[in-house]
Amino acid sequence: MDKYFKILGRFLTTFCLSFSLFNFTAQDGEKLFKANCASCHHPIKNATGPKMQGALQKWQDAGEEDLIYEWVANPSKLYNSGKSKMAKAIWDWSPTAMTPQGHLSREEVESIFTYVDNYAPPVAAVVGGGDTVNANTNDSESSDYWWWIISFLLVFVLFAIFGVRRELSAAIAVKEGREIDSTRTFVNSTKEWVLRNWFVTVLLIVGIALFSGLEVFNRAYQLGVYQDYMPSQPVAYSHKLHAGKMGIECKYCHHSAEKSKHAGIPSTNVCMNCHAVVHEGAQYGAEEINKLHKAVGYNKNKQAYNLDKFGNRIEDPIVWNKAHNLPDHVYFSHAQHVHPNTANIDCRQCHGPVQNYTLGRVSTIDEVNAYAKTDEGMEKGLIQLTKPLLTMGWCIECHNKKEIDLASSGYYEEIHDRLKLRADVNNKIFEDDKVTVKELGGWECAKCHY
Repeated sequence: MDKYFKILGRFLTTFCLSFSLFNFTAQDGEKLFKANCASCHHPIKNATGPKMQGALQKWQDAGEEDLIYEWVANPSKLYNSGKSKMAKAIWDWSPTAMTPQGHLSREEVESIFTYVDNYAPPVAAVVGGGDTVNANTNDSESSDYWWWIISFLLVFVLFAIFGVRRELSAAIAVKEGREIDSTRTFVNSTKEWVLRNWFVTVLLIVGIALFSGLEVFNRAYQLGVYQDYMPSQPVAYSHKLHAGKMGIECKYCHHSAEKSKHAGIPSTNVCMNCHAVVHEGAQYGAEEINKLHKAVGYNKNKQAYNLDKFGNRIEDPIVWNKAHNLPDHVYFSHAQHVHPNTANIDCRQCHGPVQNYTLGRVSTIDEVNAYAKTDEGMEKGLIQLTKPLLTMGWCIECHNKKEIDLASSGYYEEIHDRLKLRADVNNKIFEDDKVTVKELGGWECAKCHY
């Protein structure tokens, strides 16, 4: 009996390990698929490229199982070699050149095929409404509105009381037979009251002056601060759905962030990589996606673009409303901050947890700091700051706190050598055992203003 129990135990252990390995491979394959394939392929629908579910089986049935890995690594090379019928069939289906994925190992490609072959479309669920932060902001604005109404009503009641008091005083004077001064006005009464109660008057004037000064100062301090600003947009695009639920990388859409001063608004062609196939959303159905199709001149029934007699697309470009604005005299480059060989700062350090937003909006420093405290935020290297976003104080504070890893890339090697010759800077670095942007000249005015 012990022998059979051992065999059963080994079988169960092997089964559990195999199931765990399959589950891990599927999860790993999903991440690899989204990072490398999802821009052109869908697991079960034809998009820019053919659907991927069952692709491995087709190559196996054609006797070219090993060649599919060569195809993924370098499609043009395999096609030009002429040794693969499947490569020619795919090229004939669509002559669009596939991006080589030679950086993926065979095991990683296998995990992608495992994921797509076991892919099942998710059950549609209604996406929630607006952001919690925006709801809180609206509540705050509504609260301020009611305070103004209450204040106005109190002033109105105060003047009404003064009027009633004046009428009662006149009635009492008539009853007592005293003469009523018909020339006496509200202004005269006020002057007499001020002279009689001069100390209270002085306190009121000082109090009003202090309150007014603080209010003016607070409002002046908010000039140029755009935290929580969320403009309306012609299409109800949801970051919560795309960046959050679907896990699309920020730089897939904002593809110029690593190479340019501007992160860039994604072109509608990028949107059509998916929406040539995806025609309906969970919340708005086809309404919002139809706006995209109209903008690019796409006929979803014919699965083709509308062309004029000259062969040009009949388009109606989308005019997006800009959310993030810096003053014209400020120079800022996304490439310097985002590129892996420079600062390599995560997008959420400045834009907050975008995966929780619907429309594009300016985050708040509280949201950024809350995300920085999470395990994910700490893993991404986010730091906590105190100044409002998109202000000069915020930039200066970040340059003073953000630590630089001089060994992270070759970009800093020459800077490291220069620092060794600067005793004043080198000594500061040894004091706290870290290098900040400030110590590399990040506080020099000409860095941002020139």
